[in-house]
Amino acid sequence: MEQDAAPEVDLIPADGGAVATGLTLRTNSETRLPGYFYRLSSRAQRTYLQGDSIERCDLVPTPMLRNALDALIRALDADNLSATTACAQALANEVCGLLGAPPVRVQVRGVRPRDSRSELHGLFHLYDPRDRKSPYIELWMRTAQRHDVVKPKTFVRTLMHEVGHYLDYALLKLDNSFHNSGFFKRESSLVRALFDSASA
Repeated sequence: MEQDAAPEVDLIPADGGAVATGLTLRTNSETRLPGYFYRLSSRAQRTYLQGDSIERCDLVPTPMLRNALDALIRALDADNLSATTACAQALANEVCGLLGAPPVRVQVRGVRPRDSRSELHGLFHLYDPRDRKSPYIELWMRTAQRHDVVKPKTFVRTLMHEVGHYLDYALLKLDNSFHNSGFFKRESSLVRALFDSASA
């Protein structure tokens, strides 16, 4: 992961919320902080801004990465749940290894759960001391309504989204993993590196 320098800006909460005392706000000048930022604790505000300031993962495509991605695409095309799980795990292992993070377990399930408004694509689960489960990623490979196999690029982006949450804790050592501009830029950098490796 590489942290780019970002301009310091004065951010005055529109809703009168507080910014942590002594906090130097360094964020992308195009970024607009969400209203909930000003309701976060001082520590959480620092974590949010730290994560927001890191805009990419320096994932260098390798033949192993390309092979792992190709195998995952073939497993999805074959509509094979067990093979998709194994290949998604192999791809996540390769990404984590190249970035210097320990591997994270990946579980792929069938049809996406849904409610009246949306369907769930993936989840990242933190370590839970109550049941002593290590962090893991949960993904679904079929759409909720028609039970179609998810398109490979969508599936890979979802996997990298959840891997991104894991990396926030395992690699960046953040206290929390927020959906901020920096997070989505890091996710996009992972996806670009993967598909650049496929076209190399």
